[in-house]
Amino acid sequence: MEGTPAAIAGRKGLPQAGPAEELTALGLCVDTLSALGPAIAAARLVHYAAGDTLFRGGEEVEALYVVREGRIKLLNILENGRARIVRLHNRGSTLGLNGLMDETHSHTAIAIDEVRVYQIPMPLIKIVKDEDSDAYCQLLEYWHEYLNIADTWITDFSTGAIRGRVARLILFLVEHDQATGPKEVTLLTVEEMADILGVTPESVSRVMADLKRKNILQAVEGGLRDQYQCDISAIEQQAEQ
Repeated sequence: MEGTPAAIAGRKGLPQAGPAEELTALGLCVDTLSALGPAIAAARLVHYAAGDTLFRGGEEVEALYVVREGRIKLLNILENGRARIVRLHNRGSTLGLNGLMDETHSHTAIAIDEVRVYQIPMPLIKIVKDEDSDAYCQLLEYWHEYLNIADTWITDFSTGAIRGRVARLILFLVEHDQATGPKEVTLLTVEEMADILGVTPESVSRVMADLKRKNILQAVEGGLRDQYQCDISAIEQQAEQ
């Protein structure tokens, strides 16, 4: 954790001057940010260590979360106590949009690795609903886009043969991994991949072992433990199964 002893776990608010410019770079509309002036002025850059909980399902949405760096997994806790990963988020993602509709958090959010997010107070955002209908509609468009991505997630990762689903997940991770090269990826654990796909870790492990044996996935020399070079064309062929 930057600027603090490693022993200090969890989160630490990091006041930042002028977050509007960075939020624009993260994909928020300039006009919307202008209308959210007081809310943006109150935004905090917050650090979470790997494994930290950002929020839990059922809790009130107190802030809009805009991811500056790192990866976050959303969990649906099943009645049997198992957790199913229903979404992954990284730089530029916005979480908590359902708070615009006065809903509680639908899922629990956990940091996969070190994460920094801008937290924008939801009560200050809701003021815009009455004061600037155009800006509020723009926020609702973000929410609509979020729901469309959810539909794609279900289609790609919950249907078809296991090998094809694993391949589609790898392609998704490659596309959204901004910390590596265009044909490289930092993989999730086998257990996390299984939780996304709704299959057993053993099934994922067999597919991953085969991809590595065929050199479709090759460990990056000098890279992180889970960082791999990918044969994209071969993975795309696997994804069609």
